[in-house]
Amino acid sequence: MKLSEKVVLITGGSSGIGAQIARLFAAEGAKTIITYHISSESAHTLAGEIKKSGGRMECFQADLQKETDIAQLFEKISKVYGHLDILINNAGRTFNVSFSEITEESIHQDLNTNLLSAMLCSKYAVPLMKGRGWIVNTASIRGLPDSGRTGIMGYCVAKAGIVSFTKNLALELAPKICVNAVAPGFVHTQYLDKNVSQELKESWINQTPMRELVDIKELSEIYLLLATSRAMTGAVIVADGGYSILNR
Repeated sequence: MKLSEKVVLITGGSSGIGAQIARLFAAEGAKTIITYHISSESAHTLAGEIKKSGGRMECFQADLQKETDIAQLFEKISKVYGHLDILINNAGRTFNVSFSEITEESIHQDLNTNLLSAMLCSKYAVPLMKGRGWIVNTASIRGLPDSGRTGIMGYCVAKAGIVSFTKNLALELAPKICVNAVAPGFVHTQYLDKNVSQELKESWINQTPMRELVDIKELSEIYLLLATSRAMTGAVIVADGGYSILNR
């Protein structure tokens, strides 16, 4: 097992990409912790699923837009586990706000949810890593150069911030802690199936060179690579089926 006895924290781990990372990491032997804000039922259902299959997982509630909650979260991890080996900064959300309708509040919401949480979680995680560890951030193709999207400017700006933060933190923490990011494209999740029309999904598929949505299990394996390798730091791995090479 690649993560035997490793202590791993996955923010935003109750569903989607975070939940699949939790499944894989627990299967690889990690002592897995996920955070949730309001999705208590989903988080505890996932924990039950993982424990039933022989894995280890705990759920901690936290509002990652508040530094006080983040500080309490890491204090709890320190008391229960004594250290942290891997941090997956995965918490994030897209808010659909057109440029003409953005406000100070909407800007703070985008940045706090998608950027501030990762920066502060990293700040509190590093002392628990005892000088050696891994941080993997979830960016997005929308944070890459030449790959914006109308209607979600705040999200795109925040994810561009994640890319820059990843590179800066990698330099700050080398050589002891590796810091990398994954920039997913259109990932096949349950959320997508429930909330996105088949017509829109097909349009995304038709615009992607590989002609398919990103498989969530394959995506989680990229996180596993970045959470175990010492060969990379400051890297942003794009997982989008080739979509971003078209500069759309």
